[in-house]
Amino acid sequence: MRVLLFLLTGILLVASASQNVRLRYFNAEYNGAAMVVSWEAEAEPGVQTYELHRKTEQSEQFTLLAELQAHGVNTPYTVRDEQVYKSPMAMVDYRLEVVLDSGLRQRVAERRVNYTPTAIPRSWGSIKAMFLD
Repeated sequence: MRVLLFLLTGILLVASASQNVRLRYFNAEYNGAAMVVSWEAEAEPGVQTYELHRKTEQSEQFTLLAELQAHGVNTPYTVRDEQVYKSPMAMVDYRLEVVLDSGLRQRVAERRVNYTPTAIPRSWGSIKAMFLD
């Protein structure tokens, strides 16, 4: 009986692992004073939320930038990163992860972007920062 239960559990794990999230695209582009990260799912079985993380050359770890509820395939997701202007010339890494209904996490995409802001967004960002604190 235990062997049968063990085999059934193994089969269920293999079957659930084969249902991977597939993206149609994952883009990160500079648009005005912000980076716009967008993606579209081709298949998202069991996805509860998407988490977009960012890492710059100044930071050593990825930080959570946005968390979006899954809303179905063939519908684009978009996140505007308006805080990236605080970085001088840098490489910016974006990582997309999903949190599944089971609680498991899956990394589905990564993108590295060469970001070089102009002086205007950097200056405006500095002025805004003075009034935020």
